[in-house]
Amino acid sequence: MTSRRELKNYAKQAMSGKYGILILAFVAVQALALISSMISSALFPGEETIDIVLSYAFTFILTLLINVVAAGMNYMYLNIARGKVYSLNDLFYFYRHHPDRVIVAGFFMAVLNLLTMLPYTIYSNANLPGEDASVEVLITWLYTGVVLMIVGMIVYQILVIPLEMTYYILADKPELKSTEAMKESLEMMHGNFGRYLMLKISFIPLMFLSVFTFYIALLWIFPYMAMTEVMFYRDLTGELKVQKEEEERVARDYVNPMFDSYSQNEQPQEDQTHPQQFWSVTGDSSVASDENKEVQNNAASENTQDSLYGSVENNRTTQDNPYDSSESKEVQDSLQSQTIPEEEEDNEPKPWDEYFNSLK
Repeated sequence: MTSRRELKNYAKQAMSGKYGILILAFVAVQALALISSMISSALFPGEETIDIVLSYAFTFILTLLINVVAAGMNYMYLNIARGKVYSLNDLFYFYRHHPDRVIVAGFFMAVLNLLTMLPYTIYSNANLPGEDASVEVLITWLYTGVVLMIVGMIVYQILVIPLEMTYYILADKPELKSTEAMKESLEMMHGNFGRYLMLKISFIPLMFLSVFTFYIALLWIFPYMAMTEVMFYRDLTGELKVQKEEEERVARDYVNPMFDSYSQNEQPQEDQTHPQQFWSVTGDSSVASDENKEVQNNAASENTQDSLYGSVENNRTTQDNPYDSSESKEVQDSLQSQTIPEEEEDNEPKPWDEYFNSLK
């Protein structure tokens, strides 16, 4: 279950960089509603009962048609929340995909609205003060009308909240009928009525603050509310839970390799050599070094002997060839200068040999 703060954060993330098209879609739907009201007032300007009834009937029909566009706006918001392709053309999605389903669902909700607002409508039209009415009569009429309107709106919200997921369900499941979608919405909202009501109430302070911006902030507040409601629907379907788990997995996969490599680099390497084994290790190494030195000395002595034998043979050849005697002498001198010092240095006893021999 996602908290209200998380739902709003998800809504802000989805709206980031897309405020222009969201506000434009909201303005388009509100403009259609305003135009329909203006047309109704122009066609039935009279104050007689027949004119009032016809005006409400005409407005009711236009509201059903405009409601199809409003459902398309919910479809566009749903695409934005899911990271899919979206455009203003989504406003007319349900006109291309069984608009009768939205009209039937909208008709049922409009009837609920008409019934809940009927006391306010009757009172405001039947008790309309005349031009010579006193201030007390005007204040009483206005106060009573506002109370009836607020009560009607509250009752309407209580009745319609369980059905507010209908348009999202129709967008996700085109094969369902309107009655089936409303039934599924009732089941989906069972146990979540209070959460959704508190989510709506949490936006009331923003609406009051919009007064200081001359209600211009409502252009941002209403799309923000609609996107948060979309996130509430995604939370009910389990989409947000899957998205949250995927984000946590990606973050874990990104952080853990870096942390593991850091810990491996920072982990000190322990010396596995026991203190008691230190001298034995060095003793073995000294023995090995002595053996290597003996092998090197033997090899050097053999090389010197070979060089001496070679020099004798060279002397013999020089006697036979007097012209090469000078060259052979130079070669012999160079060999002696290279080998004899090495032989003396290798055979000279070292002062630390006695110490290492005692360790054996």
